Amino acid sequence: MKAPVPWRQRAASHSISSISISSISISSISISSISRSTFLTRASFAAPAASAARPQRRRAHDAPPSRRGQRFPTPKSPLLNPPASTRPPPLDVPARGDAPSTFRYLLQLGKGYLRFYKDGLRAVLANRRLLRDKLARTPSEERPSVFWRRPPPRVPRTFSRADWVLLWRVRHDLLRLPLFGLMLVVIGEFTALAVVYVDGVVPHTCRVPRQLRRGLERAEQRRRAAFDDLEARHPHGVLSPRVGPAVARRHVLRSLHLSGRLWDRLGAAAPHALLWRLKGRPRMAFLDGDDRGLIEDGGPTGLEPEELRIACAERGIDVLGRREAELRTWLGDWLRLTAAEDAAERRRRVAVLLMTRREHWPLQRDFAVPDWEL
Repeated sequence: MKAPVPWRQRAASHSISSISISSISISSISISSISRSTFLTRASFAAPAASAARPQRRRAHDAPPSRRGQRFPTPKSPLLNPPASTRPPPLDVPARGDAPSTFRYLLQLGKGYLRFYKDGLRAVLANRRLLRDKLARTPSEERPSVFWRRPPPRVPRTFSRADWVLLWRVRHDLLRLPLFGLMLVVIGEFTALAVVYVDGVVPHTCRVPRQLRRGLERAEQRRRAAFDDLEARHPHGVLSPRVGPAVARRHVLRSLHLSGRLWDRLGAAAPHALLWRLKGRPRMAFLDGDDRGLIEDGGPTGLEPEELRIACAERGIDVLGRREAELRTWLGDWLRLTAAEDAAERRRRVAVLLMTRREHWPLQRDFAVPDWEL
């Protein structure tokens, strides 16, 4: 039997610091008496003062040309949603019954996958050009590098949420482009069979629907196992006296599916500190900027359905079999519960939510947080 999580009681232990906030301000946005429904309407995210102070921030991306000279559809909220070219293109493969023979079917199937991968690689380069144009308009003192050794310390003031997501996705895909491009040149149509075993080298724009779904299934299964282990060892979760940064980071690496399953088998012998520096710390930096961008540029109501699912999955929220309205509510809860002006406090709040099953998240903002950060 799982022990209840004491959310509504302030911890008296020296290892826990309590927070009670009735009014906070984040980047010119006042949040007063935040209720559960606050983040479900676009009006609650309005920030006219910030808009007037940063006119460059309101500039949306131009849609890059597609393979046949057409243009990708413009997002309905271009300040929130990155270009459609940052997501995989449609996969057009023939049905089994349309081909006169098995050989012809396999040949057409291979060509369909090859077209898909080529379109995905073109999208990576198109996104790189979009990012380059954006960086050219960014003040030099705030201009982040695509291949940074450490994550950017803050979001540039001229960046919208879409710009921030574009930066991280371009970096993710460019790092995987050389090896994946070599695979595509060497094995061509058979790349679809090989990527099953080397999922980590595939750019996001080159991942087929089955591959994306399989990744979500693995992540959600692993997250459930991670919480089962955490609750068995530490019944009170993040408030347990033996839970510290090391335990929390190990759990987050598993629950967010950031490290490979091989490291789970090694247990304490795995290089968790190195894995956190390579995988965990960048994810926390991305989420910090992404949360701010979501709040400032419109909130969950403005996200396209696919971007909504991606945003929820990045925060450890299960998305398979969930309705869109549920996901918007849960993402709104995340933003409401983690919002804080102080960066350290915000990171502690994020730690609490990542260490707690979504169905056990606190209902109110005045919940206890640990005195350590992820």
